[in-house]
Amino acid sequence: RYVTAGDAIAMPDYEGEDAAYGAGQLSGYATLDAVRAAETWLGVPETSTPVGMLGYSGGAVATEFASELAPAYAPRLDIVGVAEGGIPVDLFHNLAYIDNPHSSWTGQIPSYLDGLARGFGIRDLSQYFTPKGIAVAKADQTQCSGTFTGLTTRQLFKPRYQIITNIPAFVRIFDELIMGRSGTPRGPLFIGNGLSDPIGDGVTVASDVQELAWAYCRRGV
Repeated sequence: RYVTAGDAIAMPDYEGEDAAYGAGQLSGYATLDAVRAAETWLGVPETSTPVGMLGYSGGAVATEFASELAPAYAPRLDIVGVAEGGIPVDLFHNLAYIDNPHSSWTGQIPSYLDGLARGFGIRDLSQYFTPKGIAVAKADQTQCSGTFTGLTTRQLFKPRYQIITNIPAFVRIFDELIMGRSGTPRGPLFIGNGLSDPIGDGVTVASDVQELAWAYCRRGV
């Protein structure tokens, strides 16, 4: 649809060569770099070429952080609008939401932790995992997260690490990845989130997304 309308499409590999799934700032920087690279290749002016960004779920991580980081990192880009949905605003809350064997999203636990470990230079996750956790983390290297169902942190982590706040490295990372803390978007945003139960869409928390929108409104976005 966009191509037939005459638009140019850039689809960045925002996780990088290490597949750093969920590493928000890295994904945002990569997205902005891709936009600038596309404009350079097309030979269009950076300051006057309108740019729209959109992403859902993992793509919302890249889109949201790109919008936050753009004013400082890529101030010359003319970002005219951003659309994002299924937004993991606060990983502390997302983890608590899916950490039950009845959730269909439990595969996100090893996928996110594995991707964040690569993105933030944590070299050895096995120190935190049970034998089952180690096996799942290894399998996650070659399989989709939907393969893993019925998982809980109780199964994956050693007893002293079953509460994520007992792992200082991940507390630091989760804090850094709370959306809205890396900057304030300049242009308008269209923010949406599903609601399949009283909390959210099964993995992202609707009240977090609503609060992010309110926070931006208070800042004049």
